[in-house]
Amino acid sequence: MTGDAPTDGTIVVGIDGSPASRQALRWACYQAEITGGSVLALSVREESAFLPGSEFALRQRGSWRSDEAVRAALHRTVSLVSTSAPVRERVVSGQPADELLAAAHDADLLVLGTDAHRGLSAVPLGGVAVECVRRAVCPLVLVPAAPAR
Repeated sequence: MTGDAPTDGTIVVGIDGSPASRQALRWACYQAEITGGSVLALSVREESAFLPGSEFALRQRGSWRSDEAVRAALHRTVSLVSTSAPVRERVVSGQPADELLAAAHDADLLVLGTDAHRGLSAVPLGGVAVECVRRAVCPLVLVPAAPAR
């Protein structure tokens, strides 16, 4: 292909329960609809590094939420996005950047959300996004969170 958008490829999108990841999922689903692709919504369960304030960071009975709880939260997030594109859901354990990059190794696109409150003069990316930018072997799209209304 010479600069054309993929027509049947997989788009991997990282979902961590944040507003930015929900916006990234919306963008990925729209892209899949217009290109005829499919979406893999991937949540990485890393017990020691959940983002404070995200749905996945909540503790339950003194321990981190189970895989089933993370799966349910991922499913709720995916169900909020209206799309005609096929969306698969997957929860894995490990280091977020490593798992996202492994899932995107044969994908046509990797999509991540970024914090919209950071300006261009500041470092606009978190550690996972920086690592993915450095090591991705497929095109990567960074989608800012929708502005607060």
